[in-house]
Amino acid sequence: MVEDRESLEVALHGRGGQGVKTAGDLIVYALSAAGYRVNGQPLYGGERMGAPVMYFIRFKRSATPIDDRSLVRRPHIMLVFDATMLAATPRMVESLVEGGVLLLNSRKTAGEFARLGRPVATLRASQIAKECGLVRGSVPIVGTVMVGAFARLTGLVSLPTLETCVEKVTGDMSQDRIEGNFTGLRRGYEAVAPLAWQGAERA
Repeated sequence: MVEDRESLEVALHGRGGQGVKTAGDLIVYALSAAGYRVNGQPLYGGERMGAPVMYFIRFKRSATPIDDRSLVRRPHIMLVFDATMLAATPRMVESLVEGGVLLLNSRKTAGEFARLGRPVATLRASQIAKECGLVRGSVPIVGTVMVGAFARLTGLVSLPTLETCVEKVTGDMSQDRIEGNFTGLRRGYEAVAPLAWQGAERA
């Protein structure tokens, strides 16, 4: 179980085109708005669709600066945007701290991932993204869907806080794409159950 929510590390793993950078930025903005001291770092492979993309986040309640700028190697919470990455990078989940939580975009149920030895929550983020019109070519853009699920799963930020931060990451998107991101955020939030250790956002 993730117990110390005063200082946490999060890792996002996905592929180019899935909205990993947008998701990481949105989490950083929302955590900051909720009163946390936050540091976020995106990490790219080749800048192309399908290439691995990572985003690492450290945050804490203390007002002291976060001096550690190294990559997060032992996250408390991990978001995986593409379930095929588990087979391609089998040691990825092993990096989670004991009791660390995995949020996975998958059509399978959490019970089907019991072999991973970590608490797992799953949602059909790709399907939700498609239904919200969040698609680039044939690739579902699941970023905001995954962030909504992250918020509900952890209780670290509220849905209203996330919604106030969406405009910071949608930029000059078309109005229908902006509305799709709001809908995706809400549907992702509704798609998972909160963890037993979750508490209300503390502003």
